[in-house]
Amino acid sequence: MISIRRVQARTAIAVEAAANAVLRAMRRMLWPGARPLAPARVAIYRIGNIGDTACAVPALAAIRRTFPAAHITLITSPGARGLPGASELLAGAGTTDDIVTYYADEVANVRGRLALIRAMRVRRFDLWIELPVVAATFTTLVRNMIAARLGGARHGLGWRHDGLRLFARAQSEQIDFPPETARLLAMLAALGLIPADRPGAVAAAASPPSPLAIGAVDHAAAARLLAAHGLNARPLVILAPGAKAPPNRWPPDRFAAVGAELASRGYALAILGGTDDRALAEDVARAIGYAAASFAGRTTVLESCAMLTRAALLICNDSGVQHLAALVGTPSVSLFSCRDFRGKWFPSGAHHVVLRKEVDCHTCFLDRCPRGNLCINLIEPAEVLDRALALIPAPGSGAARRAVSGS
Repeated sequence: MISIRRVQARTAIAVEAAANAVLRAMRRMLWPGARPLAPARVAIYRIGNIGDTACAVPALAAIRRTFPAAHITLITSPGARGLPGASELLAGAGTTDDIVTYYADEVANVRGRLALIRAMRVRRFDLWIELPVVAATFTTLVRNMIAARLGGARHGLGWRHDGLRLFARAQSEQIDFPPETARLLAMLAALGLIPADRPGAVAAAASPPSPLAIGAVDHAAAARLLAAHGLNARPLVILAPGAKAPPNRWPPDRFAAVGAELASRGYALAILGGTDDRALAEDVARAIGYAAASFAGRTTVLESCAMLTRAALLICNDSGVQHLAALVGTPSVSLFSCRDFRGKWFPSGAHHVVLRKEVDCHTCFLDRCPRGNLCINLIEPAEVLDRALALIPAPGSGAARRAVSGS
């Protein structure tokens, strides 16, 4: 007998398929011709903070490989002013030729949106590719498609709806959602922008060598900060206790407990995060003691990436730092609440461990949990420690010595 949850999940899938059929029909009406095979000017539209941008980096690199001779412009927004985004992460990377950044206040009214459209028309794009965020609603995608057409793009692709919240709990129980990095690459494959007929092409694109331009200056800054706090003589583990949504935050005292145990075993602990995480990170560092220091809000994005390359492991919440670690190849133990679809924001790659405890109120999407962050609090420090120790070399081992020396 088919369960009610399965019926609900299939209903949600059918509704989303219908929405995407409408989007495809609308796109064909706006751009009835064939896609240009060798566009001279390509626009990629992808908004979001560091995590959203990091998840899109393999897709950006794939588009560059598909159109190596094109001038590629990334159009992006981190939202509010002052938040880091694509400009800070992708500087010098070569995945795009230039980055156009706008902020939420600039497009808060019709005049601002029209000004952005006029600026796009001047660039005369041959091809517009939208890499939609998971949270994009159907109406947002329609609006973005019309804006691209009004912006003068000769052809447009993208605008796929994913993450419909209808019967969300049934979907989480019945559907294996791909991580965001894989979702974007699969979309490009479906559009013919990745050779999907070649075995392993999409999977290989999901785990490329980092296309970030982490320079000697960034590595030197990371080394200098670690040395200034005496953290350069031990194998390094990084903690990232911050997260945007409160239900995604594992208690800081548990991060400190895990960090203190690792310190007692000979590891150095660095705490990373954004400016908003500074007080939290400093509290965790103080609780751990002499073998820990906080660099939250004190490093650039690329300096944080350089520090991650020196680490044996990252222990983190669902946040942008975990996706930076995935980009540079650092393994992680990632701690997840159940507020979102299972799998959507898991870090990309096989060298990560995800801890997520199921509860009956899962997939709630709430920014404030009425049950005291029940699901993420079910993760115990002992389990995190066990998983961490299984992934990192013991202090004094040959692997640990090589990690400390950077060789």
